[in-house]
Amino acid sequence: MIDKKPRRTMTFAEQDEDFIKKLAGDVGCHYSKANERTYNLKKRNSDNQVNTGIFAWVHKEENDYFWVATRKIWVEQARAKAISGRNRSRPGCFSRDTQHAEDSVCFDTKDDYQKAVRALSMINNMR
Repeated sequence: MIDKKPRRTMTFAEQDEDFIKKLAGDVGCHYSKANERTYNLKKRNSDNQVNTGIFAWVHKEENDYFWVATRKIWVEQARAKAISGRNRSRPGCFSRDTQHAEDSVCFDTKDDYQKAVRALSMINNMR
């Protein structure tokens, strides 16, 4: 998780889509480009621009540094499901303290890619 709120976002370059494709594959979801500064992670593969199934947003802060934002309530629901034993993944991939806005949580893919993937996979499976 990111300890600070990302300051700015950069425009994605063509080669950055390889990272987004790998992240979506590791999470077990699909992706789409929302605009030049944001990619969506979503449960279903559709070209429909309606927000149905979108559970996270990928941003780029600098070269090779990406962060993913999702809703706090979805993190809490996935954590509760993991703790209740319905999901065998460890709930330790969710931070309790690092939240930047009242309704969002950010994951840092540079410092702990696997932790971000585990948390996002659990959110994807829960939704």
